[in-house]
Amino acid sequence: MTFLLCRFDCVIGPATGAFALERQPAGSEPRRFLIIDDDDLDRMVIERKLGQLEPGAVCCHAATAEDALRQVARGPAFDAAFVDFAMPDEDGLSTIRALRRQKSLELVPVIMVTGSADPVLAASAIIEGADAYLGKEDMTDSRFAWALVSATERARLRREARAKEVAMREFAFNAAHDLKSPLNGITGFATLLAKAVDGVSPQAREFAAKIRTQGFKMAELIDSMLDYAIAGEAIGETPVVALQDVVDDAIASTRAALDAVGATVHVSATGQVPMDRLQVERVLRNLILNAVKYRSSAPPEITIRTRDEAGGMAVEIADNGLGVPADLQDRIFEPMQRAHQESADGHGLGLAISRKIINAHGGRIWCETRPDGGSLFTFTLPGA
Repeated sequence: MTFLLCRFDCVIGPATGAFALERQPAGSEPRRFLIIDDDDLDRMVIERKLGQLEPGAVCCHAATAEDALRQVARGPAFDAAFVDFAMPDEDGLSTIRALRRQKSLELVPVIMVTGSADPVLAASAIIEGADAYLGKEDMTDSRFAWALVSATERARLRREARAKEVAMREFAFNAAHDLKSPLNGITGFATLLAKAVDGVSPQAREFAAKIRTQGFKMAELIDSMLDYAIAGEAIGETPVVALQDVVDDAIASTRAALDAVGATVHVSATGQVPMDRLQVERVLRNLILNAVKYRSSAPPEITIRTRDEAGGMAVEIADNGLGVPADLQDRIFEPMQRAHQESADGHGLGLAISRKIINAHGGRIWCETRPDGGSLFTFTLPGA
């Protein structure tokens, strides 16, 4: 079973309907392909088809996923990579996840080429980042090229969507930043006004104080919007970190809020994964504070535990609070959304920020309702 990652353009011949790759401009460097496969026969088949579609293509080989990642990191960049499903050190799905975390392959399309017409496996590959599915029994030259056209088009749309997302994020960041200057002026003048009317007009002083308070609330909202705009975009180095250490730091930073409501926290955290430590700590902090905010009449009981999850780790945060209705369990990760609008202060951005951070790490985050009441939040972090 093989996966193909590609980054090139295709055209359809007007007369025959045949699919072909657009020729490289004269003088261009030949396209580079990485074949990650320990089976010589499969590798030869892939090379032959590439040679038909792209004469002069440069093919590099890796017999393991680890070797492939070394070649990707070393450069120069590859235009495509084939990944065999049954690798000596990884399966194809894990390899796709690892390749997707490489910036040079983040938006490269993926085609799954397999000898087994397994729809469940095909769906899993699509979820992990594949863009098309092609069975070996039907892998004629035209079908092979069609798969490249389909995958390349999806990749193009993804790149366009990413560009629009970046532009919108920059607009939101700049707009929020520009709003802070006049807002600082409003709160500053409200403070001066309160002092000027002190002892003259108690009502005017009260109104000035309210203006100042609302100004500070607006400033907090703008800060949250700025945080959301950049969340997950500044993921730094991702060394391997012990989850217990990150959980301990998150609990320490929320200790005052926990003690104020008599909350008890139980921890069972093991394992270590690559992560931006400060950002993952922020996710944990958001989830702990959510358990405090949306508590029931009983003292909060929070349980944080970890478990192995598909080559990485999953972190679970369970509480005995109000819970989240089933129809809101996806929506609460959208900006400005909360499950209980009347129950707590806040701007509804904490979970949206958390999702952006976890997505940037290549993981997922979701919410469930516990059978005995309360919520269970889970997020995953891929392994090394």
